[in-house]
Amino acid sequence: MEPPKCPFCKPFADDIVAKNELCYARWDRFPASKGHLLVLPYRHTPNLFTLTADERLALFILIDDCRVIVEENFHPAGYNIGFNTGEVAGQTVMYCHCHMIPRYSGDVKEPRGGIRGVVMGKQCY
Repeated sequence: MEPPKCPFCKPFADDIVAKNELCYARWDRFPASKGHLLVLPYRHTPNLFTLTADERLALFILIDDCRVIVEENFHPAGYNIGFNTGEVAGQTVMYCHCHMIPRYSGDVKEPRGGIRGVVMGKQCY
């Protein structure tokens, strides 16, 4: 039996929005908001903790480059940037990828607490 194909391995050139030597960025196919990007290493590795130091640096440099692209095209008011690591944290593709989710004024009723909202009842404190 052949293992399932990874949707992030071997990206098509037209999927790539930005890149550097070790990482690339692509639009999320199921965006949480306009301009939602995924930033990934080229090397297939399961999560943030398995990146090399060079990959980690390249990924965060690319996030900054992507901010320029998103701001020129979508004009967000803020961002949520994060990783899902492990199935219990919501990771469904076991290939390290960082979500860069632009946020817009009024897109949720109460944004206070931001990323804490991934744990029910913990967003507002």
